[in-house]
Amino acid sequence: MNVREQLKNLEAEHAELLEFNEKLDRERNHYRDQAKRSSGKVAMAKQLVDEHFRLNKKDPELTLKAIQTVLDRCYES
Repeated sequence: MNVREQLKNLEAEHAELLEFNEKLDRERNHYRDQAKRSSGKVAMAKQLVDEHFRLNKKDPELTLKAIQTVLDRCYES
């Protein structure tokens, strides 16, 4: 194999690696954004449940229904 063929092979490998890295970056960014959205939804659900529980301490069944409703609404999308 001569030098030109080796260079051509190396350039092809380099292009493949760049493409692979770009794919990994897109996947990482997607999962990062998904984690941020989930984190916000969890915080919102926790806040709503905490507020509801403070108002309805004497009715645990209603509190559980409220928790389920909040979680359903937070994770619809």
